[in-house]
Amino acid sequence: MERFRQSAAGKGVVARAEVAKLAKAKPKQALEIARGIEHPWYRCQAITSVAEVHPAASAVKDWLQEAMQAAQSQTEPNRVASVASWPLRVLVKVDEASAATHTKALLKVIALEPHGLRKLDGLKGILVAVASSAELRSLTFTPFLQAAKASQGWRTERIIDLVARTLAPLDRSDAMSLLSSRPATRYTKRSRALLSQMSGASDTGAPLDT
Repeated sequence: MERFRQSAAGKGVVARAEVAKLAKAKPKQALEIARGIEHPWYRCQAITSVAEVHPAASAVKDWLQEAMQAAQSQTEPNRVASVASWPLRVLVKVDEASAATHTKALLKVIALEPHGLRKLDGLKGILVAVASSAELRSLTFTPFLQAAKASQGWRTERIIDLVARTLAPLDRSDAMSLLSSRPATRYTKRSRALLSQMSGASDTGAPLDT
């Protein structure tokens, strides 16, 4: 444990938590700490946490670009896509055109991931991040569905469940097509139940339970 605390990752975890505490009240100090994090994964997340609570700041796009650069400094496609989803989720809300550019770049990066489950996981991060944008959701859904069809196992089914539940209130047809491409399992029980509930409410005109 002590060895981890002294590692770049361990120090990154501690600094990220400190940034999260300071981000709202002292963004300048929080950014200074975030930029000093050696590990790119935690530097990306820490900078994003400041941008997330100050979306109207004049420099927010610059902060998100810094976070993206930190993510892209990693070498493994899955790691790049997974942590880049943090700033991408915020960027979609403040600059969709820039988010589109980054989404296309990240799809090229994750396409290079040789491991099926890791590719699916990276695509999941991108898709969930851009889900609020119909255009970017559509752009990302096709490669996600292709990767899902090539991946098996309980970890895959957990990813499918999360994505289906994310898509359900936004695009029920995509959520249904995703689930229809899979055998029913206990891991996708929640998403299948949600879609069934939505279908029933749609047929009767009744509101969904929340």
